[in-house]
Amino acid sequence: MDWRVALGLSLTVIWISAGLFYLLGIVGANSFIHLATADIGSFLEGAFAPLAFLWLVIGHFMQQKEIGANTRAIKLQEQSARRLELHSQQDSYFKLLNLVQQQLGAIAGFHYMSVCGPTGTGEVSGEEFTEQRAISATGDHAWFIRKMIALAIGDLDNEAVMHDIFFSTPTRTRHSDNYTKTFKKLLQAGQAVDTDDMVVDALLNGSAEGLYYRIILNAKGEKALDMAPPPPLVTASAEG
Repeated sequence: MDWRVALGLSLTVIWISAGLFYLLGIVGANSFIHLATADIGSFLEGAFAPLAFLWLVIGHFMQQKEIGANTRAIKLQEQSARRLELHSQQDSYFKLLNLVQQQLGAIAGFHYMSVCGPTGTGEVSGEEFTEQRAISATGDHAWFIRKMIALAIGDLDNEAVMHDIFFSTPTRTRHSDNYTKTFKKLLQAGQAVDTDDMVVDALLNGSAEGLYYRIILNAKGEKALDMAPPPPLVTASAEG
């Protein structure tokens, strides 16, 4: 039982007991019965008016308590709905992530062919490129991305080499721009569903796609989200 109700019952019993004591012990039952009807009505009205006001106040506070409980329940439902919505958005994002990673791998593949293929250094023949594309298509979407990282990682401070790899021809410039635009959109989509910045940080600093993105920006003289490539990540990726 709520303490307000218990208090109200206690006060009601005390008040009625005091009224009966006054009526029977002081006024007398016989005298009360012979009073005029209007006087009896006035007495009862005065006797029960405080009780009516008491229970009105108790009901008001009880109603406030119920409203507060309902408000908390609604807030919990809203939080649960937001969590479900965020979870759904995250599921959709990770499905999208796989498709975008395939796209990024394809862009890096054509860029690699432009640099090392017959129109570039000639290190890779058309047949070899086809074989490597088959490897990439079997699930290793970062195959060509790692190839491009290996080409550039040793000359990050050599502006001439970096420009030659990424921007020396219209085709290479187009591939570099397409890659950075696509990856930037992927980061922006990740920020929308990432409450702790873990997904964005993993993409940017813990994946081959993110390292390659930062290498391209480095070649352009830019930084990715004002974050310089950490040396341990560069070394680990280069060895991989």
